[in-house]
Amino acid sequence: MLARGRSVLAGLVVALPALLPIVGPCVTPARAAAPDVIVYGDPTLAHALRDVGARFTAQTGVPVHVFSAPPTLILAQLRHSVWNDVVVTLAPWMDQAEQAGVIEPGTRTGAWRTTLVLARATGATPPTDQANDTLAITDPTPAATIDGPAVLAALGLHPAHVQGAANAAEVGFLIDTGAAAQGLVHLTDVRADPNLSVAGPVAASAYPPIVYAAAISTLTHSPNAHAFLDYLHSPAATEVLSADGVETVPPESKP
Repeated sequence: MLARGRSVLAGLVVALPALLPIVGPCVTPARAAAPDVIVYGDPTLAHALRDVGARFTAQTGVPVHVFSAPPTLILAQLRHSVWNDVVVTLAPWMDQAEQAGVIEPGTRTGAWRTTLVLARATGATPPTDQANDTLAITDPTPAATIDGPAVLAALGLHPAHVQGAANAAEVGFLIDTGAAAQGLVHLTDVRADPNLSVAGPVAASAYPPIVYAAAISTLTHSPNAHAFLDYLHSPAATEVLSADGVETVPPESKP
């Protein structure tokens, strides 16, 4: 199960929060308001958020910069005063952000959902022999939001060959390089990578609902942050998100 990936990741999780105030856009009292909107989101949402940001910029002229990190690091960034305006992350982690007082009260909105799928290389056909029957899944690590072994257990699947990975991006890499025939990823991961296609859906009963929320950070400096947050629920944004594998739920629903 990729012991190397886990050990490297563990070091990053320990080291990065300490480095964040140095490498990130740290807030200082002298920083003036900037028109650009800084968005931090989960890695599986990065492609969708960039697409929405590009549409927002085209309509308003306001630049949007999207950065991604696992929810654990997003919360660490907020606690270490790394400058950002809008946060989009899993609902349970947004709960923690609210409890920590790092998002503006009353700004939380949502929800957005995505699903899990089995992915394969674009153009590939299901294997008819045992040449490559490897299934790639994410190990339960701080960088992964999918507990691959738990999903397989819930599905009652027992593949002969399973390859663990640190996160969904690594699962995609294993498929792209032919090291795995299929992999367990988010639908958004497939929509973001033209080299991947959906091999089949995963029953929703096999994993907890994957629900995201958005809010304004207490570290915001952009006068356009609220406009972008509202834009996430616009018909234009809903269309873009849907194409990228994200379902929009009415804004009055708090995830």
